[in-house]
Amino acid sequence: MQDTQKLDVARSRWVKVMADYSSTGLWDSTGVPLEHDEIPISLALSERLSAWCNRYELNEDYLPGAEGSFDYSGFCADGLAIAKALKTELPDWTVVYFGEREMRAALAKQLSTSERATYEFEVSAE
Repeated sequence: MQDTQKLDVARSRWVKVMADYSSTGLWDSTGVPLEHDEIPISLALSERLSAWCNRYELNEDYLPGAEGSFDYSGFCADGLAIAKALKTELPDWTVVYFGEREMRAALAKQLSTSERATYEFEVSAE
């Protein structure tokens, strides 16, 4: 990413933690994927985030017959812990977490997208 784009991300001080296939797990406020070096996080947290995303890459629940084999509870708990660690490292940033498990529960209950706050929410360091 160009230096001016990095500056825009740093100026906005907003980041979302969300796993997706072939992603870094970080997104800006407009939904554009971010590279780990675009925000000021530690190498240890970057590596932890990469390992979490790699777990998601192994998720094959979308394949016929594989549904239910991925540990969403454990994965989501780890993702929330990563989002909280990110908030600890970036206390003056808005850190949003997208909970896959919570989203799946909302879909199962056929909740409307207006209830997005049930699975996408701002985190605190605690």
